Amino acid sequence: MIVVFEKKTNKFIGMAPQVFDNGNLRELTLNEIYPDLDPKKYGSFVVEDSPKYLMNPDHWQFTLDAKGVPIGLEHKPTLALKLSTTLKDTDGDGMPELKADSTATAPVTVTVMNGIKPQKTTALIKISTTGGRLDKRIIDLKNQDKATFNLQSVPETITITVTATSEGMHSDSITFELMP
Repeated sequence: MIVVFEKKTNKFIGMAPQVFDNGNLRELTLNEIYPDLDPKKYGSFVVEDSPKYLMNPDHWQFTLDAKGVPIGLEHKPTLALKLSTTLKDTDGDGMPELKADSTATAPVTVTVMNGIKPQKTTALIKISTTGGRLDKRIIDLKNQDKATFNLQSVPETITITVTATSEGMHSDSITFELMP
């Protein structure tokens, strides 16, 4: 399968599978697919024929060589949400403690991660909880990598789980232990 791109911007232009020509499968050339394109401004490379590239084109990105020239296709990394808080886990059970008095609040930060580093993105993040009160239910990230919201406690000694979800990202949750 031949993949065609614009050299100056690395913008995807198009692709075409192999053709059966004179009894043999062969790759098309840039000139055969786009006869009017200037080969000085447009480039191409060949990857294995596969419908996976056409079925979910948004899941793929160019693999670049050391000079930044496209040489192949690879999966785009899947972003993940990560929840954290400044509250401490004083008893070592893995759950930060929040005072169960209906007035205490826990600051919670949701960060968009690309592997091990934060990634700026534009996305809607939905926040849900099994108890307590959230000051935000939807966070609209606009070219940001994180946002903070607050969880207000309830007067019961229970656990509260807060979950963050966004389309196309791995979700995350954090559980708080409410203490008297």
